[in-house]
Order: sequence, then C-alpha cells, then structure tokens
Amino acid sequence: MNRIAAFGVVTILLTLMLAPSLASAYMPSPRHGALELKFGPYRPNGSRFAVDDRRYDYGSFFGENENMVRVELELDWQFARIDKVMSFAVAGGWGFMREEARGFVETTAGAAPERSSDKTSINVMPFSLLGVIRLDVLTEKLAVPFVPYIKGGLNWYVWWTKTGGSRDNSGGTPGWQINPGLAFLLDWIDETTARTFDNEVGVNNSYLFFEFMYARVKGFGDSGKLDLSPENIGGNATWLAGLCLEF
Repeated sequence: MNRIAAFGVVTILLTLMLAPSLASAYMPSPRHGALELKFGPYRPNGSRFAVDDRRYDYGSFFGENENMVRVELELDWQFARIDKVMSFAVAGGWGFMREEARGFVETTAGAAPERSSDKTSINVMPFSLLGVIRLDVLTEKLAVPFVPYIKGGLNWYVWWTKTGGSRDNSGGTPGWQINPGLAFLLDWIDETTARTFDNEVGVNNSYLFFEFMYARVKGFGDSGKLDLSPENIGGNATWLAGLCLEF
C-alpha cells in the first residue's frame, strides 16, 4: 500500500514538473488558406447607367456624397510558402453593394427635375481572382504582430438596376485591381486563447486588417461598359477593413 501511495506521489510530482515543458511544446496546425470578411465604402465614378431608357450618372441620381457599403468574402489557397518568411496564395472574392433613391419623372422643358414616388436601386456584385503575397517574417522571426501583404489580379463587376421591384437594365464590367494592406495579429494579445482556438477549431492565426484598393473597372477600354471604378480616395481607389482567419 505504501508503495502504491509513493508511486502516486511521484507521478503527481513528475506531472507538475513536466507541465510547463509540455505547454511550451505547442505545435501550430499547418496553414493551407485563409478566409476574410471585409467592409468598406464604395462610390463609383460618374459613368452613366440606364433607367427607363434614360441615362444618369451615379452622383446626380443617388447623391454626390452617397456611398454604397461594400461587403466582401475572400477565400485564399496558400499553394507555396518560404518557412517563416512569406506565403503565396491564389484568392477568389465575392461581394455585394447596393444604393437606392427615388427616380425622376418627366417635366416640361426647362423645368427642374422632380423625384417620383418609385425607388430605383443599383445593385453591384463584384467578383475577383487575385494573387496574394504575405510577409510573415515580422511575426515569425521578430515577434512584431504585423503582416504586410499585397494582392493583385482581375475582377468582374456584375450590376443591375431595379425600379419599383422590376429590373430595368443589367450588365457586367471587367477590370483589374491592386490591394496593398497591413494585418494585425490578434494572437499577440492572448496567446493562450489563440492556441486553444487552433487546437479546437483549426484556426492557426487571426488578424484584423486594413487594405487600400486601387481598381480600374472600365471594361479595358470598352466605352460601352459601365464605369464602376471607385472614387473614394482620389480616382480609382477606396479602402477596406475586416477580419482574416488563417487555417
């Protein structure tokens, strides 16, 4: 009986002694991709779109300072990595934005335009295919919780207008974009919770990020396409912010 008790005491002591080393031996899960949810303002350039066979520009119809709210999901596949330095990925994005205002009614020549009782909306669904480079060297080697990155590639903006619940016109405009950004590593705030999240869910890293987007969505010179390039920051630019989960 005394031997059993002594064995139990020794087992407990060894467990307590080894606990710190076991905790420090945490192995992060492998990283294969990332999921991003992002938001930002979006005001298209003043190109003309058709409503009831009449053409308007965005600013005069919806308001010069009115912005659509862009909501976007992005999924990255990390196909290559230089360990503790950088990763390379291919990303696909899908988003949606919408704005509405009361339409115009016909008036006599010279009279000021009047708003109608029917609401007209413009709906835009942007798709993108991007290459992504993330620099992990700051977090991996210098313990600095920031990850700079850059994205670039092609996009396609599908759009349609509706008045009183019925569709007026629709189309699609191709273009290209470049998105440099900076991500803040949330794991740095609470490392224990981050490790638990990784062990239980498989999310290796979590980030808050901010990115600048320069986009030319003009149909590659096709004047018949609706110009949907943003103009929030100068010409052809806006910004996005959101949450990234790397897994």
